[in-house]
Amino acid sequence: MKSIHIVQILSMYHTDGEDVLNENAKVTKFDTFDEKEIISFLNNNKVDGIILRAPARITPAILDACENVKAISGAGVGLDNIDVDYATKKGIRILHAPKINTNSTAEHAVSLILAVMKNIVKFNDEMEKGNYSYRDGKYTSELKGKTLGLVGFGSISQRVAKIMKHGFEMNVTAYVRRIPEERQKIANTIGVELTKDMGEVFKNSDVISLHIPLNENTDGSIDKTYFDMMKLDAVLINTARGGVINEGDLVAAIKNKQIRAAGVDVFRVEPAPADHPFLGVEEIIKTPHIGGISLEAAKQTSTTIASNLIKAVEGEQLPTIVNWDELSAGE
Repeated sequence: MKSIHIVQILSMYHTDGEDVLNENAKVTKFDTFDEKEIISFLNNNKVDGIILRAPARITPAILDACENVKAISGAGVGLDNIDVDYATKKGIRILHAPKINTNSTAEHAVSLILAVMKNIVKFNDEMEKGNYSYRDGKYTSELKGKTLGLVGFGSISQRVAKIMKHGFEMNVTAYVRRIPEERQKIANTIGVELTKDMGEVFKNSDVISLHIPLNENTDGSIDKTYFDMMKLDAVLINTARGGVINEGDLVAAIKNKQIRAAGVDVFRVEPAPADHPFLGVEEIIKTPHIGGISLEAAKQTSTTIASNLIKAVEGEQLPTIVNWDELSAGE
């Protein structure tokens, strides 16, 4: 009989990860996220670990029911759907996925840049209607020689910079809060100019790509103030988190022709509701948060996080336990 009991909330990004869980633990799976149902189950069953993917959330109410839970793992790098601070107070280890999907997300950002600059979706739609003449008088935009502005300079942003700098011969500038020596070395190697002035990036870039986490400092921070700075023919790309953008301000900027277009893979509320302000706006190309789930990344990520959760439940120290230092200090 398997001694470890795992609660799985929603399907994993690939079934290979579920196979790892089932081989090593008793698994109770919830196909929908119902907070009350999950709390009731936790109160009436001994559970050692929880694994979940958005839009499922780990709330304080759920954590209050986690009497025996030793570890909780999200499905990706971001943990904005888990109350990490409260979990730490409860003594629960919180894991995120290692940055396995860096290349997948970077390639998706590049795909959105190309789709927007080449107007791929609209041309496809008109072709489907048999409107071949739609091309008459229409122009696409080249990337060579234009400026890409990156907001954030982590691993995904660095990969985007490398592709666009060396593949498309763009000039690349990245906003960062600090410029430590190691980060400057990476920028120099790729050929990226770093700046601590985010306004400079928005004023001077032809394409702006967001690569920042969602937290209390970034929530809604990309708003009218920055859209007003952008060139009239500039475009905005977001594969980070939907909440970093003021979505209403972005729609207004596009409808007022302050900026040209946008490509987004993430939304403040996911799944995006039927009345989401981006829907119906032709100038915004939309994908349903698929940037990090290439087949290759999904398989590797799902098996890795499943294996890591089992190890964390058994007490092993792992680099993907985000609150290990705090928990150790508390002990």
